[in-house]
Amino acid sequence: MTSAGLIDPNRAVALLEARDAGVFSERLLDAAHSASGIAELFAYRIGDGAPETLASSSDLGDVAERAGAYARRFHRSDPAVIARMNAQPDTGFMCRIPAESIELGAYRKLCFEQPRFSEKICFGWRAPQHSLVVTFYHRHQHEPDLAQLGALAQIAITALTRLTQQRDEEQSLVQQVEARLAASHPRLSLRERQISARSLAGHTARQIAGELGLGHGTVLTYRQRSYQKLGVSKSSDMLAAIMS
Repeated sequence: MTSAGLIDPNRAVALLEARDAGVFSERLLDAAHSASGIAELFAYRIGDGAPETLASSSDLGDVAERAGAYARRFHRSDPAVIARMNAQPDTGFMCRIPAESIELGAYRKLCFEQPRFSEKICFGWRAPQHSLVVTFYHRHQHEPDLAQLGALAQIAITALTRLTQQRDEEQSLVQQVEARLAASHPRLSLRERQISARSLAGHTARQIAGELGLGHGTVLTYRQRSYQKLGVSKSSDMLAAIMS
């Protein structure tokens, strides 16, 4: 990393070129750790409902548990909501949330006290329909470089905007394929249609497992059943079976 809030351009390019959320999360944490000793990050998209997790990575364990608990329950008690709601559409916002300002005990214990985080620093962009937020957690080993974190957050929000646009387009394609499967192959169960459509969209079995909340082996089982019902032996043959 360099001074004056500038980000190593090679790191910036690596972030912008990431096409996988897991790879993106790891690269972002590596850059944030180098910039300011950040130990954990969490990025999400939020509108009127619960937040949608876009990226999470940590030097510690249990990051999935903390991210999941925040998305399900704790986001309602987050002081960062005030900064987000006070921001005008098409503007950015930033806030620092010390651990002691978290009033909900369960939230403070799980997300701050147990991992020994003293503060989280949030950067976000409020669009008309939703906001994108990138949150960095640290342990007060030294004062973080806010200029570099802000520059890094700008790059991250840009990359996440592109990733979410691509994902939204893929989801639209998946929904169209699911509808066609339901009409042309009613013997397929809902799960079989969901997994077949995602396989045709190029998703791996592990990606599908994460998207649908299923085990990897369960996805493979459903996919094999779909192959049998469609009379094919691999995913590349499914398109012809669906179009027939």
